[in-house]
Amino acid sequence: MNLNDHPNLEQLRALFSEADDDAGHHVLWVDNQGAVHLTLIPSNQSPADFVENESSMKIRYETFPRWNRYVGRNAARVDEYMERLLISLMESWSKAVIYPGILHVDTW
Repeated sequence: MNLNDHPNLEQLRALFSEADDDAGHHVLWVDNQGAVHLTLIPSNQSPADFVENESSMKIRYETFPRWNRYVGRNAARVDEYMERLLISLMESWSKAVIYPGILHVDTW
């Protein structure tokens, strides 16, 4: 899913459906080219370490903690949740393209 290519709700649902909430904490982030990633943080890394090691990060959402059902198939089925998140991604991308650093999104 790329924010420059008219992303849609089904693409976001697919991204979230692939994640396993039981596997660990996840970070939703966007790279410099507008590609959206939902990444499982390795167990030997903190969220801060993950951000430091990802040089192509342009937008970073607050960490989705393990076992809170923010990611996974069930999360992807919640219409209001996915719709709000897609709107937030698009609005954040419009700000991030002119923002000099990593845009941190903690509420949406």
